[in-house]
Amino acid sequence: MPAPEFLTHATEGWARFYGTHKTVATGIMFVHLSGLLLGGGAAVAADRETLKAAGEAGPVRADHLAFLGSVHAIAVAGIVMLAVSGALMLVSDLDNFWEMRSFWIKMSLVGLLLANALVMQRAERLASVTPAAAWAQLKATSIISLGLWFAIVLASTVMASS
Repeated sequence: MPAPEFLTHATEGWARFYGTHKTVATGIMFVHLSGLLLGGGAAVAADRETLKAAGEAGPVRADHLAFLGSVHAIAVAGIVMLAVSGALMLVSDLDNFWEMRSFWIKMSLVGLLLANALVMQRAERLASVTPAAAWAQLKATSIISLGLWFAIVLASTVMASS
């Protein structure tokens, strides 16, 4: 199904500009990849540490929860970079992306990643109240997060080769 005509029409100017200014296109791709490195890298490292901390005693877990609070700002900054640059790339070639199955799979994976992050943050808040249940949930959401970040990279790779 093609993109809605009003969207295609609304983005024509940007698509022309983006297509004729390689420096702009390169800069936006750089921001996108930097966002992936910043947000995804922070999340993957934090997920790994969460899996380690899940098997530790209370004091280690408490320190880890404090650490997670500092990681969220970094991950969110990366995700914002990804969202803004991704939106600019989307509207630079709306008709192509709109019909690309791998694009919609990637967007679905991003939606799942964001939903998982909300569940993870809820578990972090509950960790002091119901530690056993919250840490089981933190462990599960960390595993899911790791899988989703790598699935998003795979979907991106498929998109790039399409």
